[in-house]
Amino acid sequence: MGLLLVLAAMGMGAATTTQAGLNAELARWVGGPLRASSVSFVVGSVAIFAITILFARSGADARAGGAPWWAWLGGLGGAIFIGAGTALVPRLGALNLFVAVIFGQLLCSALFDRFGVLYNRHDLSPGRIAGIALVATGVVLVRIA
Repeated sequence: MGLLLVLAAMGMGAATTTQAGLNAELARWVGGPLRASSVSFVVGSVAIFAITILFARSGADARAGGAPWWAWLGGLGGAIFIGAGTALVPRLGALNLFVAVIFGQLLCSALFDRFGVLYNRHDLSPGRIAGIALVATGVVLVRIA
């Protein structure tokens, strides 16, 4: 099961790389990255809405009003990711963009884990720190190559 979950996460990474390229191409046709990002969000919203109708369990709507205000802000991260990715991928290329994205994700994840922000608290072991340092080195190597 663990390997299957890791493979699913790798598929997510492949999907984001593909999405950035598709959105950048769309931006050329619809008048820029903001319009392309809007289209991407509409298409994604329709898709997730359809999946929700097909597979979601009922009864969860009654609890939605009890969520803290900040829990509703998750979509902003997606909007920033899609909009910035659409604008940056033609300038940086997929590899430079995503190695920097991955480093940013790792750095933020390490801080969130260490301090228990939004997730259960996890210590930063020397191995985790070394892994982040290796990815930082990868950012530099990919950028200067």
